[in-house]
Parts: sequence; C-alpha cells; structure tokens
Amino acid sequence: MRRVIDTLSGDLFANIPQAHPMNPGAWRFRVEIAHAMGEAIRASGHDRYQIAADMGRLLGREVSVNTLDKYTSEAAEEHHPSLETAIAFDAATGQMALVSLFAEKLGGRVLPGKESLLAELGRLEQMKGEIARQERAIKKVLGDDK
Repeated sequence: MRRVIDTLSGDLFANIPQAHPMNPGAWRFRVEIAHAMGEAIRASGHDRYQIAADMGRLLGREVSVNTLDKYTSEAAEEHHPSLETAIAFDAATGQMALVSLFAEKLGGRVLPGKESLLAELGRLEQMKGEIARQERAIKKVLGDDK
C-alpha cells in the first residue's frame, strides 16, 4: 500500500503560542505595537477622531487624534500607550489588538467570552479522563478490576 503525503492539513502544533525569547534588548515592541494599533483602527470601521473621543470618554481625560497618530507611527519612538490607554484603545476599537499582542509575547492567547468557557470545558474533560485513568490504576493495584 502506497502512503499518501498530506499536504493540506498543515502542522497541527504550528499555532501553539510560544513566549518571546528572553534575550537582552529583544523586548522592544514599539514597531509591533504601532502596527497592531494601525490594523485595529482599520478593522474597527471607525475613524481616528471617533476612536480618540471614545478613548477620552472611557479614560475621563482628553485623548487627541495627534496622540493616537503618534502611537501608530513607527517613527514616534517616545510615544508608548500606557496599559490603561491600551485597554481603552482596545475597547474603543472593538478589537483586542493590544491585549492579544501582550498575550502572544508571553506565550499565551486571548479567549474572549464563550471561547474561554469552551477552553475550560476542554480542560475539565481532560481532567476527568486523567481521574478515570488514575481510578483504574488504583483499582488494579487493589485487585478490584471492575
């Protein structure tokens, strides 16, 4: 029987998150943050003025379009959104761009709403299987092969 090579499925484990290397100086993500914010603005369907206004409302202080432009510019080296500002940005755009980037760099993944519950169900199913295996092993040792 000839073995067929599967070229369509891809690597099953290719999407497992890996933490960013802990090399000195390797944790400068300014350009990636700017790109993620720019993509989130485009994907949001809102203009920068609306996003800045929504961020300002959420933060209780003014956020200018100029500030938002600097956050999304690769050239504006000194303009980094604070964590509080990043959260407001994700909320105002309706995207999870920055929280996802943050999780990705630490080897994680964001699972919103029901997705997190589905992941928890999967984890519980794995736990139930492991408990059942342990029960069988103990019963075997006790001589109770039921």
